[in-house]
Amino acid sequence: MKIDPSYSKSSRRNWKQVLCNGGIGSLISLIYQYKFDGRQVDELTIEERKYMVLLIWAYIGFYACCAADTWASELGALSSDWPVLITTLKTVPPGTNGAVSKLGLLSSFAGGAAVGLTADICMWLQYFSAYRSGALPKIPYNMLGTLLGIAGSLIDSLLGATLQASYLINKHAVSDISPQELKQLENSKLICGRDILSNNTVNLVASALTVVLAICFHVLVF
Repeated sequence: MKIDPSYSKSSRRNWKQVLCNGGIGSLISLIYQYKFDGRQVDELTIEERKYMVLLIWAYIGFYACCAADTWASELGALSSDWPVLITTLKTVPPGTNGAVSKLGLLSSFAGGAAVGLTADICMWLQYFSAYRSGALPKIPYNMLGTLLGIAGSLIDSLLGATLQASYLINKHAVSDISPQELKQLENSKLICGRDILSNNTVNLVASALTVVLAICFHVLVF
């Protein structure tokens, strides 16, 4: 059961959470290491360079989505105003899946930008000579991370508002609750969504769709 930010949360993470929130990024990293670890950019073919950049875009897309969503959830909870549901723009209790606020959106922007800026710094440090020689395209990864972070966070909110059920119980937003637990609780009211996806699967689907979006961007640009 997931409750709103006013309740304490355990710091423990099970294997499902680890897999859903890090599996795709780890897979992209493994593919990149297998294909390009120890190889110089100058010795790669044009197609291999394109594939290399595609993996980098996908990797940034994944972690920009994760960072933007996490920053929006953690920092957006500090907002003094109640959020609105992304599908109806009606005010809903804090902690409702699919709810967005001004502070949350700004936090998403900052989270994606932080990932993109980190990518910019790391890429220039590792591939400085390749950039100078023109072997790799000079891409503003800070801008890419920002755009993909915002997109991923909005996708996550849209999925949460429609495919993840949020209930109002004792004036608090509650989600990831089983039917058996729901029957034991009195005065519960459905706020939004349907009980199809859990919080973990919403994160998994949102990050996967953001990776697909990053790949589509890459195909359009190159």
